[in-house]
Formats: sequence, C-alpha cells, structure tokens
Amino acid sequence: MRYVQAVAWLLAGWGMTCPAAAAPAGEDDRLRVEVRGTLALPDEAPDADGNPVRITGISGVAWLGDDRYVAVLDNSDLLLCFALDLSPAGQPLAVRGLRAVRLAAVHDFEDVAVCPEPLRARIATRQARQQGRDPGACLLLAEEDTPAIRAVSQQGGDLLGIVPLPENMRQRRPNRGPESLAADPDDSSIWTANEEALAGDGPMARVGGGTVVRVVKIPLPADPPRPTRQFAYPVEPPHAFVRMFAGEPLSGVCAIVALGAGRLLVLERAAGPGVPPFKSRIFLVDTTDAANVAAVDRDLADRGDDFLGKTLLWEDSLGCNLEGLCLGPPLHDGSRALVAVADNGGLGTPNQLVGLTLRLPPRRRQAWLLGVGAGVAGVAAALVARRLSGRITSP
Repeated sequence: MRYVQAVAWLLAGWGMTCPAAAAPAGEDDRLRVEVRGTLALPDEAPDADGNPVRITGISGVAWLGDDRYVAVLDNSDLLLCFALDLSPAGQPLAVRGLRAVRLAAVHDFEDVAVCPEPLRARIATRQARQQGRDPGACLLLAEEDTPAIRAVSQQGGDLLGIVPLPENMRQRRPNRGPESLAADPDDSSIWTANEEALAGDGPMARVGGGTVVRVVKIPLPADPPRPTRQFAYPVEPPHAFVRMFAGEPLSGVCAIVALGAGRLLVLERAAGPGVPPFKSRIFLVDTTDAANVAAVDRDLADRGDDFLGKTLLWEDSLGCNLEGLCLGPPLHDGSRALVAVADNGGLGTPNQLVGLTLRLPPRRRQAWLLGVGAGVAGVAAALVARRLSGRITSP
C-alpha cells in the first residue's frame, strides 16, 4: 500500500535504509529474528520484450527455491523475478537476472506465494480437460480490490483461477483487505488475513488503539472437504510519532510466513503522518489450540478471550516501509534466511530488500550441545564400566 507523498522529505532526512535492530527483551525462547542488512533494488527492470519497466510499489515476496525469488507490485500487472545472493550469515549481497513478467490483468496485488503442488496439479488437469496447455509452475496472488486469491502462471502471467475466500472477507474496508498470503509447508492449506478490521468486526487502528483482524486458514480441495478456519488476531496500535502534517495513522497485518504445525510469523506495519513515519514488528503466533471464530459474524473485537496469543520477535521504528516477508534458504549455522521487501510507495526512496534470519537463541543451542555432550560422555562411561566389570570382552 502507498502512503502519502508528504513523508518523502521525512524519509530523506530520516534515513534511506533500514538499520539493524536487536531482538527485544522477552523474545520467544525458541525463535529469534535478527536483521542482517539491506540492499537497494534498481529503479527499472526489462520485460519479456526488453523494454524497461519502472519498479514501484513492491508489496510481497516469495522464495522459489535455490537463489530465486519473485515479488509482486501493487496496483499493477507486474511480477518481478530475480536471483538473490546471500552471505553465509544471510546478508543480501547482490541481485541478478532482474526481469518483469506482465500479468493478464491489473489488480491491487499485495502478496505472492508459491502455489502448493496439489493445487498446481489440479490446475494442470483442468487445463488439459479444456484443451489448454500445462501452465507449469504457478503462483498465488492476494489482491485487495475484488478481493481474491488468484492463481497465475509464473512464466506467462496467465490467470488460472481463483481460490475462494470466505464470504465475510468481502466486508473488507477499502484498501484494508487481504494484504498477506502464505502457503503452508505441508502443502494442504493457504493462509491470509485482512490488513485491518472488517467493517462489522470492530474499529480500524487509531492513535492509542489497535484493530482486530481475521487470520484465515483455507484448506486445499480434499475428499472429504475440510472447513476453513478463522482466528482473531489483535494488531498493535499505531506507534508513537511526532505529527508533521495532516492525516490518520494506520496499523495492520501486511505479511504472513507459515512455519508449519500451526505456527506463523506475522509482520505488522504501522505508518503515521510524522516522525518516525513507519514501524514494523514481527510476531510469532501458534494457532494449534486457538479458538475458531469462523462462525462469529461480527463484533470480533469484543471477543478478547478468543484472541490469538503472540510473541514479539523483532521490531524496528526507523524509516523503512516493510510490506512483504518470506522464508528463504537454510543458512550455515542452522538458521533460516528471511527476506523482506520495503516499498518505496512512489515516495522517491529506494525499493529495498532486507535480509533477516530466523534462528535459535545461542543459549538454547549451547544447552542442546551440552546435553548431547553429556549424553555421549554418559554412554562412553557406561561402556568403560561394563568393560571393567568384565561384561564386555575384546574380540
């Protein structure tokens, strides 16, 4: 989503890149998110005909495997494909092979995910029945204007169908609809969420108050069919800022990363008409035993007992408008790369990639290693004792 033009001069003085921020106290004792660095993207990329295409409004990103990624541009018909070199520690070093892919329609595309294989195979089978060609690899795109989740061809940009959203998600407020999308690692479901509260669920974010959105787990077609589940997620209020011009702040969910087993990373982004202009937070949530609120038709903000619990893993309040986040490859120390995209929003600031890592805290890893060492020492001691007692003899 774009913010007002007036923050351009604020960002110019506030800093053009996102500096690293330490993980806050009280972080989850299993996971930690750390920033590794930023990398500015070019202002243009060639399309299939070699014509330069302006890059603006990057809003979501997905990892395609190896060093390959894809990003989506909002209010456009464009995907951005590229290769990204990461250091062994997850720092973004260089972007290669940048190219724009034109989609068959213009929408307010906000996030992108790799189409799960069962759904891709289903699409290919349908195409074959209709005498169409196999579309090959496909992607899912979340768009706010219809709203919808659309399947598209990764190579040619053809629209391949729609994954139905729950009917209540159509009650989204303008420009506050589904802005996040993730495919679960088990290949059986898709996750999304509205950015701020649906019209009947409660208020939008405002100074001193957050908003409550629906995190939605949409199962892929199966026999027997499985129900869609919805979870009430409380978004933090807009951050404190020094007002510099007119306008209302916002705070909402702009990206989800599915970790499997019901666990998610949720990226919240707040913006305000002042300094600092943006604040981003990454939370860990576990939906395993959470209340399913799919049957709740309104006033979700009043159901505090049903809210998802969440743990803050990282936050940053300097001028970087993070819009998208995805899980990347494993790194040398056993952590996973996270890649985020920062949208210039037409403000004249750089489009950026932000490298982060999702890792075990050192103290946990050290305890685990000590435990393994103790176990090995214990086995060795037992073997020695048995030898000394004559229970084991040499061949």
